Amino acid sequence: MEAKARLRHYRGAAQKVRLVADLVRMKPVGHALALLRTTSKACGTDLAKVLESAVANAKQTDATIDADALVVSEIMIDGAGKKPLQQNMMLRSVSNYKKRFARPRFMSGPQGRMWLVPRPFCHVTIVVSDDPAVRKKAGLPAETAKPVARRGRTSRIGAAIAAAGARPPRGKKTSEKSEKAE
Repeated sequence: MEAKARLRHYRGAAQKVRLVADLVRMKPVGHALALLRTTSKACGTDLAKVLESAVANAKQTDATIDADALVVSEIMIDGAGKKPLQQNMMLRSVSNYKKRFARPRFMSGPQGRMWLVPRPFCHVTIVVSDDPAVRKKAGLPAETAKPVARRGRTSRIGAAIAAAGARPPRGKKTSEKSEKAE
């Protein structure tokens, strides 16, 4: 069974994102998530979120699937082009949507004009699979160990994904932490 997740118009050059994508291609999902979270590249955390989304899509499609048995079978990074906004225009003539979308940067042009610097974007597609042929190609045993009927328990990766969604965002202190400090 295969499941996909897509991230469109990611703000980053396709060549730089491909360097990180090559780290996790044909790896088990748990190992891939660990690599993406610990890599020093900026796009690693965003690719980890897309991978978690692909695992969640697989669990949504088939509730009996074991997330530990999934392998990143394909990860494709396609260039989405550059968004130059509008060339040779002053800042006040650029729409608010475009200001938010591409955060314009300027370089000097001739005769006192300003040119907007184009910013690269890319599309990311991740496909996870538990197919025996894919597992064998990844260097894993073709057949996964059949899980014992677990009632009310989730797999290790499924529990980690659920815990990541439940924790508060970084930078904000919770009232419990501030109470413990006092």
